[in-house]
Amino acid sequence: MNLQLTTKLIALATFIAMMVDGSRALAADIVLREKVTPVKSVISLGDIADIRGASEAQQQRLALVPLWVAPPVGEKRFVTTEQVREVLKSRGYAATALNVYGAPRVAIGWDDKPRSEQAEVDQPTAEPSPIASNSMGFRVPSTVGPLDAVPTATRRDPLFLSAEQQDQFTDQVRDAVVRYLEDQTGKIGLVDVEFKLPRRHGELLAKQQGEVVASGGRSPWFGRQLLELSFDSEKGTLKLPLNVTVYDQTPVLVAKRPLARGQLITAADVAIETPPHDARVSSNHTMIYSLEEALGHEAARAIREGDVVTDEMCLPPLMISRNEIVEVVSASGGISIRRQVKALSDARQGEVTEVQLLDSRERLVARVVGPGQLATLGSTLATPQSGKQRSATSFR
Repeated sequence: MNLQLTTKLIALATFIAMMVDGSRALAADIVLREKVTPVKSVISLGDIADIRGASEAQQQRLALVPLWVAPPVGEKRFVTTEQVREVLKSRGYAATALNVYGAPRVAIGWDDKPRSEQAEVDQPTAEPSPIASNSMGFRVPSTVGPLDAVPTATRRDPLFLSAEQQDQFTDQVRDAVVRYLEDQTGKIGLVDVEFKLPRRHGELLAKQQGEVVASGGRSPWFGRQLLELSFDSEKGTLKLPLNVTVYDQTPVLVAKRPLARGQLITAADVAIETPPHDARVSSNHTMIYSLEEALGHEAARAIREGDVVTDEMCLPPLMISRNEIVEVVSASGGISIRRQVKALSDARQGEVTEVQLLDSRERLVARVVGPGQLATLGSTLATPQSGKQRSATSFR
């Protein structure tokens, strides 16, 4: 009986310790900022507060917690410390786990009204509009007032952008991004990008003063990149994130019609042209920049029309067959020696293979240099060609 009681007490103590440790792990300090200019359509916790006292993973999760819809450009809203606590509570966070302090009231939006008008707006403040539960999939706290609670006399209509204006801002951003990526890659006129400019970005760009500058990203620069747009406004420098897909438009070898495995590649099968945007090429494959590097080679696998043909897809032509009598040459210092040998295996142009002397069982290692011809490895004739490297650099 005492053993059972002891076991239960130990289990209870372990459970209490786990609960205490869990509550400590969830503890975090939420330090509210005084003023925030939103750059996204939804305000998250990380936009209005600094998060401290938790693990890095917990800080990242808390920073992404959505709070309210951002006010329209040119409009300003205020939120109190208590409202932040209530929203976090509605998201499932215990009140004892998060310590919310800092600025007693956070200003969210633009402060571009005269001081006399701003004083009128600052009276019994309207609260940020909550996100509808059917649009984001979470519950809206009842303590946060709707956007309609803003007095009609002090509300300002959101900035309206026509489709033509949005397209103009998209073209402006595209020019800035392409210029930046051309500088980073050195491929002038050979860079193309795809992205969708958020409407919120367009509204903020409408208030720009000066040139839009792109930055960020990382080598090798092509593929999906996260860049940053920055520009001056009447309220200082704004920085906006932008996801883009970057394409290398350097002309490469592209299949003009399907090729079967083992088929010889001819000038009618391939062409040097700009690769399509949907081309998929492994990062460890070598691009081909001239026809001469592929003509006469065999397709190592089936190639579809429109595929980018890489060096790994092209096999040098078969020059020697097994048991064939071939010639091996040793050349050095202006003297060359030719001997008849027997090939011990099939070999392609440029490959190194073994051959056997006809008058003995001695074997030599030589490189295939032509149809039925080999050169010993010490011979000047056995030096591999570097034409592919020269043709590749000529396009860079």
